[in-house]
Amino acid sequence: MTDSGMRISDLTAWHDGELGGYDRSGSESEEGFHFLHGNGFCARTLEPVAALLPNDRRLLFTDAPGHGVSHKPDSIQPDWNAMAATIAESIISRTSGPLVGVGHSMGGVMTLLMAAAQPNLFTRIILLDPVLFSSEILLTQRLLRKTGFWQRTKLVKAVQQRRRRWPSKDELQSDLGRKSLYRSWHPSALDAFVEFGTYSDGAERVLSCDPFWEASIFGSYPYQLWHSVRSVKCPVYILVAEKSYPFINRAARRAASINRNVAWFEQPGTHCFPMEDPEATAAFIKRLAIPASGG
Repeated sequence: MTDSGMRISDLTAWHDGELGGYDRSGSESEEGFHFLHGNGFCARTLEPVAALLPNDRRLLFTDAPGHGVSHKPDSIQPDWNAMAATIAESIISRTSGPLVGVGHSMGGVMTLLMAAAQPNLFTRIILLDPVLFSSEILLTQRLLRKTGFWQRTKLVKAVQQRRRRWPSKDELQSDLGRKSLYRSWHPSALDAFVEFGTYSDGAERVLSCDPFWEASIFGSYPYQLWHSVRSVKCPVYILVAEKSYPFINRAARRAASINRNVAWFEQPGTHCFPMEDPEATAAFIKRLAIPASGG
């Protein structure tokens, strides 16, 4: 059962023909929040975290291209920078007030790219276990992509073979709940993914993010990532999961060493800790982004 305290009743759905998501209006005098999810997920998997923030704050959720209700780009190779630019343009068109950018995994990297390219977009950004590839990983990804060998990697092949259809929503939820990736998710986060990260096709339930698109993202990389790390001007807070991939911890340390606007912290849990422990994640965000007098 979903915890009703972790759902937001007054979210409004939007779609501009390319991207889609959900917004909640809020006080123009207070900083709002923009949430961007990880690869293969959808915007509202972060809803349980956002629901624990003060209810007077503007909330914006965007489904990344090819996820949720956002259309998949025509290009075969995902372009992280172009996707980030498209999302930034959408944010600018939807709000004029100050925003805190919050991003998980791929969404964390894209939030960083947006903040570096559009210095006035965010007052600060909070990156939840962002996949900050090292220079060595970026070189490997570039070579794999250029040669086509990216399609032969274990991760890409496994994701491409992922099941996409289920006979019903109940069977989908039951099946995901048994998988290691989702087993530790808070029920409200899993409910949100089942509801908003899939769609109905007759009686069946289908993943909105095609596994081949998800796999292609895993086999791609952002351009000039470390240039963005060096050039970002707003405060950057990186929260690294204790049980995450080792390269993220090393990258967070390096980012803090080359840009004094960057600080990093450790958080119990795995790479999916925002969905596993929304309460702790929201508490961290509030400590960094909301003064004690602001609720």
